[in-house]
Amino acid sequence: MPRSLKFKYGDSEFDCALNKVDRSKLYGSVDLETRDHEGNRCGLATLANDGKTLIPYGGTAFGYVNDDGEWVERSELSPVDLSGEPLEVLPSSFDLTIELDKKVSTDEFLNHSMRLCYALGNDDGDFDDKLLASLQDGDIYRFDFLYREGVSADPAFLIATDDSQVWMLVGRPSSIDFVGLDQAAVCFGVNESEDEEADEFDFEML
Repeated sequence: MPRSLKFKYGDSEFDCALNKVDRSKLYGSVDLETRDHEGNRCGLATLANDGKTLIPYGGTAFGYVNDDGEWVERSELSPVDLSGEPLEVLPSSFDLTIELDKKVSTDEFLNHSMRLCYALGNDDGDFDDKLLASLQDGDIYRFDFLYREGVSADPAFLIATDDSQVWMLVGRPSSIDFVGLDQAAVCFGVNESEDEEADEFDFEML
């Protein structure tokens, strides 16, 4: 069952379910199955660094160790900045009420690279009428989104299509470097007489 976000627009509060849209839902997907010469399904394994030990699928995992090489549980870790100062841990957006009070321009929206796309829906089947009308007029709302708690949030945007479908797009600011010349290149003319002489065949070379 999809998770839901709680939004607030003016005096209205409502829940919206997130339905992730990915390439498989748009274009379908293909699964490749590998079998041996007898028709048995093959499993994935990892060859260890010693070159002879096979580790079956699911036999490896990431872990955390301290400077002494001792195992550390994830719950014992705390985020810090480059100078070692502790960072504030922000709650997940699913634990908050997101207030939709910030509109952005189309240019600001297009200055982001989107990596996640969600179709929004709620249990009542309808959004706040004023919010939906605002979105259909071309307004774009921005807010911070964290799927789970962390130290930084991603920018998220609400937009709508003409058929009243509301979309939530999650991305990051695009980093674009513009490269140009301070001075246009100057093209010098070619001396035609010298060019013609260079093309002549020298019979003395034979």
